Amino acid sequence: MPYELHPETPAEGAPKPFPPEQWPAVRARLQRLAQTVGLPIDPPQRNFNSRYALETGELIRDAHGDDAAGAFHHDVSRAFFTEQANISTPEIILPIAERHGASAAAVEEAWAERRYAIRVDDFIESAQVAGVSGVPAMAWPHRRAVVGMAEPDQLVAMLLRSAET
Repeated sequence: MPYELHPETPAEGAPKPFPPEQWPAVRARLQRLAQTVGLPIDPPQRNFNSRYALETGELIRDAHGDDAAGAFHHDVSRAFFTEQANISTPEIILPIAERHGASAAAVEEAWAERRYAIRVDDFIESAQVAGVSGVPAMAWPHRRAVVGMAEPDQLVAMLLRSAET
């Protein structure tokens, strides 16, 4: 489900929402948690607006299904978290979309029409109702979300608790 964490972020990006002196500790924690599940990351020190990436994912979902949309979002996340790519730019999003079966022309047309804006807005609203306030977030259908990075065993325990309520 698409979720726009910082919709206020301009296309050129913005600093993370905490003091710069905290960045080394935050970065180390993110890398350590990602390492526990085999994800090599080098998190960027800036946030970038993900709106067009989210809308592009919905175009891919319509054309090629959920698995293709998931793979697209995975590749966008990889670009952001391992290459520190500005995922708000066509230069980053269009080649990724093309690898997942969407032509640059189709993506640009969908952006110009804002064809998937309402769908993404609806997903975001549903996520907020489920308690999503950050990423990553996971939930069982019709249950409160578990939000944030955690050790795998802690995450499983939190998901099981959420299923019981």
